[in-house]
Amino acid sequence: MKSNKEYGYKVCYKHHGKRKWKIYLVTNRYDCALWNIRWYENNAPPDRKTKHPIVNVTWLILPIKSFLEYKWLWRDCPF
Repeated sequence: MKSNKEYGYKVCYKHHGKRKWKIYLVTNRYDCALWNIRWYENNAPPDRKTKHPIVNVTWLILPIKSFLEYKWLWRDCPF
């Protein structure tokens, strides 16, 4: 059985005043997720659907908790 750390991490964001967290990036390493958050705070990334910059949001790193969630998130390329 793998521990939570071995499945990877999700980089999520939430607009201020909203409740739902949206997944922006899935990565295998915590330091990569941390580096991406630092980059996104200084350089606003585009929204994948609207192509508008994502500004005024809170970023969070969440671990992938189960093998089923891991398989679901990696089912196809997000780009």
